[in-house]
Amino acid sequence: MPKLDGLKEDLGYFKFCFGIVVATFIALVGWIATNYNKAELWLIIVAFLTALLFAILALFLNRKMRKIIKEIYTNKGDKQ
Repeated sequence: MPKLDGLKEDLGYFKFCFGIVVATFIALVGWIATNYNKAELWLIIVAFLTALLFAILALFLNRKMRKIIKEIYTNKGDKQ
């Protein structure tokens, strides 16, 4: 049971991180959309690359959370 509790805690932590990553991605995309004609080109490029990095990080976290969820359900089936 302690392994299952640890997996649930890990999932909660990754869900929190996923929320922060997605919120930051949305904020960056919104900033780019509203400032693309006012800001300097280098700033737009940096914001775009950062948004791309956060999108990749969101995909990575999603994959990690799915793996943990699958492991939780696998371990739950073993206990019943």
